[in-house]
Amino acid sequence: MLHVDHRNLRAGAVALGAIECAVVPGVSPVVDMLAAIGPSSHGFLREGWFCRGEPEAISTLVARRGDGSPILALPMRQLGPPGLRARSLAGSYWPFRSAAIDPSTGVGDMRAVLEHPAAQEIIGPLLRVGPIYHDDRLAQLMIAAADAIGWHVLIRDMGQSFVQDFAEPGSPDAWPSKSRRKKVRRLTARLEEQGPVTVRIVRGTEWSRQVFQDLARIEENSWVGTRTDRSGAKFLNPHMMAHWQRAVVDPDLAEMLTASLLYVADRPIAFSLDLVCGAIAYGIASSYDAAFADASPGQIVTLHAVDAMLARGVRQVDWGAGDSGYKQEIGARPGSRIQDILVVRSASIAAVLRPRWEESVGSGTLALAAGLADAVRVSAIPTSLTLRRLLMSGLALSAAASLLAE
Repeated sequence: MLHVDHRNLRAGAVALGAIECAVVPGVSPVVDMLAAIGPSSHGFLREGWFCRGEPEAISTLVARRGDGSPILALPMRQLGPPGLRARSLAGSYWPFRSAAIDPSTGVGDMRAVLEHPAAQEIIGPLLRVGPIYHDDRLAQLMIAAADAIGWHVLIRDMGQSFVQDFAEPGSPDAWPSKSRRKKVRRLTARLEEQGPVTVRIVRGTEWSRQVFQDLARIEENSWVGTRTDRSGAKFLNPHMMAHWQRAVVDPDLAEMLTASLLYVADRPIAFSLDLVCGAIAYGIASSYDAAFADASPGQIVTLHAVDAMLARGVRQVDWGAGDSGYKQEIGARPGSRIQDILVVRSASIAAVLRPRWEESVGSGTLALAAGLADAVRVSAIPTSLTLRRLLMSGLALSAAASLLAE
């Protein structure tokens, strides 16, 4: 795993030249410009990816060098209640939140951005950057720059991603193995007892209203639709459905976003939703109709999805967070840590928020008490008035932290 030493990054915290910042309503076209010159792994971070159906709720912080060339574009939205004035990096939760930046951007440039009045005005008291991978360039620069100017960084660990490397098709150790293909053929034969089985790979111009309806139908009949409140659903949740539908309006995103659907007769029963970015693909979601669980439709559709990705030149798949055992069983290995980052300008607010934000288990009351104690020490004036103020702000911020974590 990559170890990031932010002290070494901070040592180079000098901008390459003058940095100018401006805030523009909506998602700036600069976002697409930077995505085009950034690494292919971040090529999906385009205008259509950030809106989630609500472009009017977003403002973009654009930073440029003195010659006018853009180095950074951060689409942001309001986070929590308006009175908190908090901001979050916009975009889908999956596969991660980030933003395309000019490859030449360094810690000094990011420091100049954070010190700019326009940036401080839109950021407000705190900015959420995440969930994001710990070795993501934006995360590295943001943490090092915030530390260099005396701001405070709170990090909530959200788990481990798992990635799978693929050999060239036809090589002796290629995946899927012959035995796995044989197993999937047996499962398919079992499924064919209930009707003709077909697989459809959708991308580009093949996206349609009917495809989205089929995806929603599968999810409705899955455990997500029948055993949860659907807030984490990809297609039953109206906000997420709007996100995908808006994303595929962009021809580039429509080509990256790929759905593999499994049908029995005319009934959609399983899907795999993936994002193909050059040689890397991200597994966004998969689901299946619980009525067909005995035939393992998830295994069938996953094999077809991987075959389609390999044919497009994909050599690594990021399967996302968590593993009950099946990811490593098919050959995945631990990848990046996933972090949720708060950049906080005030020491006292950071002290109050830190335990509530960073502790994923345990008593929220005890965590808040520890945070209040830290805040008192930071204040250096532990009077009764200070304590009352910290208590009131602490309770409000504790509630806000719960909102921020969603």
